[in-house]
Amino acid sequence: MLVGRHVRSTPGGRTPGSVRSDIQGLRAVAVGLVIVYHIWPAALPGGFVGVDVFFVISGFLIVGSLVREISNSGRLDLWSFYERRIVRLLPAATLVLLVIVLGTVMLLPQSRWQSISLDVIASGLQVQNWNQAFSANSYAHATALVSPVQHYWSLAVEEQFYIFMPILLLGGVLLARKFKRAAPSACVAVLAVLTAFSFVHSIFLSVSYHDIAYFATSTRIWELGAGGLVAVLLKAGLPGRKSKLLAGWAGLAVIAFAAGTFSTSMAFPGYLALIPVMATILILCAGGQDPAPGFLSVPALLSWRPVTFIGDISYSLYLWHWPIVVFYVYFLGREPGIFHGAAIVVLSILCATLSYHFVEQRFRHVRPSSKRIQARTTWVRLRSAATFLTAAGVVVATSGSALVPWGIVEAKAQELQSLLNTREYPGAMAFDPGQEKPVPAGLPIRPEASLALKDLPMTAGDGCGVYDPAAMGPEKCVYGDPDSSRRMVIVGDSHAAQFVDPMVLAGKPAGWQIHAMVRNGCPFSAVPPADESTVYSNCSAQNQVSLQRILDLRPDLVVISGMVPRGYEQALHWKWDTPDALVKGYVDLIKPLRTAGLRVAVILDSPYPTFSVPDCVQRRGPESPQCQVARSGGDDPLQRAADQVPGVEVLDMSDYLCRQETCPAVVGNVLVYRDNHLTSTFAKSLAPVLSRKLRL
Repeated sequence: MLVGRHVRSTPGGRTPGSVRSDIQGLRAVAVGLVIVYHIWPAALPGGFVGVDVFFVISGFLIVGSLVREISNSGRLDLWSFYERRIVRLLPAATLVLLVIVLGTVMLLPQSRWQSISLDVIASGLQVQNWNQAFSANSYAHATALVSPVQHYWSLAVEEQFYIFMPILLLGGVLLARKFKRAAPSACVAVLAVLTAFSFVHSIFLSVSYHDIAYFATSTRIWELGAGGLVAVLLKAGLPGRKSKLLAGWAGLAVIAFAAGTFSTSMAFPGYLALIPVMATILILCAGGQDPAPGFLSVPALLSWRPVTFIGDISYSLYLWHWPIVVFYVYFLGREPGIFHGAAIVVLSILCATLSYHFVEQRFRHVRPSSKRIQARTTWVRLRSAATFLTAAGVVVATSGSALVPWGIVEAKAQELQSLLNTREYPGAMAFDPGQEKPVPAGLPIRPEASLALKDLPMTAGDGCGVYDPAAMGPEKCVYGDPDSSRRMVIVGDSHAAQFVDPMVLAGKPAGWQIHAMVRNGCPFSAVPPADESTVYSNCSAQNQVSLQRILDLRPDLVVISGMVPRGYEQALHWKWDTPDALVKGYVDLIKPLRTAGLRVAVILDSPYPTFSVPDCVQRRGPESPQCQVARSGGDDPLQRAADQVPGVEVLDMSDYLCRQETCPAVVGNVLVYRDNHLTSTFAKSLAPVLSRKLRL
């Protein structure tokens, strides 16, 4: 429903004597870009560059203040710095996290509770960016609804930066003293080296793994570092009013260009992020009071009070707007139009205003008197220690609150370990043509909708869902009878993996040995998929190794299945150059199997849900027509490939999931889908059908 990069910013803090209203206005521009992008992504496809603007601003203010403190006093009060960061950022962030936990339990279905709980914990621990980095490309969650806390990733980036940057600056200063160098020069050297290394790393990682690069701290440091370098090196800004005027408007125009033309398919951040970063630097250099920029300048525009008001509340506004979008859209059932989007904006500003005045400002301005600070009294030291202890307690409390809904669902998950009575829960056999089993009425469905995402095949629990023939020996991912001479290989992507469990059950009476060579997002094809920036050739390369392993194993049966291209495009935005490309890729790998005399069967893909079936069942009930899935239309490339290779058997399981043109959410008292995959419980109910059709 809502896809792309979900970004946030940390406006940072003001430094005494250096408040610039135009910077507050620039914050308003940044948060405005992000909000428009999140609510109306088609209107501003590159609105995520707002986070780059914020990173530069934060580096400009925070690093600049650190270097000034070192230059003026020759020292840096680390504990005072960390205390200010805690007081400035933690209260509002914690409030929003707690409201999200409460809102999740009250408003969202239980199937969402565990994933959101883990996101809340990651956000509270300031590691949400890494949580996002290593789950953003997760095929298993490709069609899951977005999390109301995923925007905390950039707060995590900044907090991690705030932890190590002062320490690096102090280390540089101590090293400079040893060689009798000036402290400011040492700070510039540290910043320059760190920024350069991070920028180069960002370029290379963005090309190969741009989903990870987008969220990684190491690829974003250079943006904060660039802002810090500007604060240190260009203290007076640009010379001359005319140059400031041109710089300001040029910077604003470039940011607008990036927001209107960039997209999430680009290798971002990388060198592309240099565009909004440099534009932000131009605007920062256009400000200042010596000389005054003039009333026609961008700083004058940004200093307009309605604009600076949004800048003042920008931190709270970012924290609140995204969960409001997620909850609002969940109940709306579609992306918001003009009216609903405007309502989201108004509600976000209202919540942010209240949060700014009653949370941010209340905590931010609780300070001891300047006399007490100068005296370094015991009260001040105790207060500082209390701040850190309170922060730790708040993080623990936030994590604890998130663990409550997680634990409720986990307790229910024990149901998945128990075998179902097939008389009460016939599943697919309720649709078995000619011998349909009766379905008892009044029983709760299994698995419960809240547990659907946990109802996974056995390959999900032992690492065999990401089979790598180059790294795994032939003894890995083998199920069924280990001593049997009757061998079956199941190969393909995660839509093939969902047939491993029923095949193990189907092959048990005859003692089959099942080899699972399945990999999430990797159809058994010689032609790789691609998105707009990357060709996933590692998949096709691994398939060649798997092919040779199958030929060496010489199994009695090879079973192939995979998701149709429409599913890949919707779930992962992957596609093939032409409709025939995937067919050719299948044929190129199936032909050698048949040439070697092996028996090959393909299982056509199951109907593809375009919505969350478990959520629909929880909201509307298992019998709701709105929870039905359309029967798959169009060609399955596996069918076309089988037609081109003589002797390949074809199994179409649609009749066991569907009636005519629609497929119910529940068949035989069993929930059919967990996302775009079958629940393992329903897949197991197909075992008798597979045994009969494959003559096991």
